[in-house]
Amino acid sequence: MTIKRSLKISSLAAAAALMLAGCTATDSGKLADGGEGEETSAFALPTELREPTGEFGSLKDLVPADEDGVWIAAGSGQVAPLQYVPEGNSEIIGIVADLTAEYAHRLGLELKIEQVSGGGVMPGVESGRYDAALASGDFIERRGTASFVDILKGGTALIGNAAAPTDITGVDTLCGHSLAVTISSIQQTRAEEENKTCVDAGKDPIDVQPYDTVQAAVLAVQSQQAEVAWSDISPINVILAETPGVFELVGELMWYAPYGVAISVDRPEMVEAVRASLQSMHEDGTYHEILERWGSESLELDEIVVNGSEF
Repeated sequence: MTIKRSLKISSLAAAAALMLAGCTATDSGKLADGGEGEETSAFALPTELREPTGEFGSLKDLVPADEDGVWIAAGSGQVAPLQYVPEGNSEIIGIVADLTAEYAHRLGLELKIEQVSGGGVMPGVESGRYDAALASGDFIERRGTASFVDILKGGTALIGNAAAPTDITGVDTLCGHSLAVTISSIQQTRAEEENKTCVDAGKDPIDVQPYDTVQAAVLAVQSQQAEVAWSDISPINVILAETPGVFELVGELMWYAPYGVAISVDRPEMVEAVRASLQSMHEDGTYHEILERWGSESLELDEIVVNGSEF
């Protein structure tokens, strides 16, 4: 199968030479998958998209006859290790990219992965410009226009500068503090909600600072422009492993809505086709093998379902 990609390339600050541990440990010994134990040794992230191993077109009968045979999946390409463009490269790679290549292969679809700004992915799916979002948060409020084939566990965390300790202990203590978030992320939405709660309670507002990428938000913390950044657990794992002693988790990990392949609600047959293909990968061990390749087994779901989130 030939995998084509049409990319709008943007720079990724701090994306070079990323290192990831399967369960990243902080200086305190607390593991980023929520458990306790010994720190595992880091390993270099893969540098290329994984070649599909399943039989090409083995599930093509699930694809409606009126489909054109090309699957266009869009993503920001800015969330390592889920989907990102390494420095010096021009292709989106990552856990989600590998999973996408495999499920499309089994459905007999030619895959094109397009990199677009994070804010343009979901509108593009809803308008029909893209067939799917590589992965987006499966939130109930989004289901009026898209269905989500849940693909990975999701969660969020606050990260701070280890050299500049703060009295922030969690999201509920952000009033009067500065917070870096990624534009159009669920964290930005939640931050604005938390800010309203602060103001309504007569407390100092949160200085919410939106940035284009997770890396830019974290660099704001490193330079002390913001006290903490709020992002997904997966990229925070990478940052902690890449820069030991520079950053630290602030407060507790927050498991949240899973990542899902977002597909327009007007295409229920393709929603089921993608679900069945991913479930076949889950059952034969390919799904686990891909997560293991990226040291992210802690993000594995027990089964592949549609709209399984309660958030």
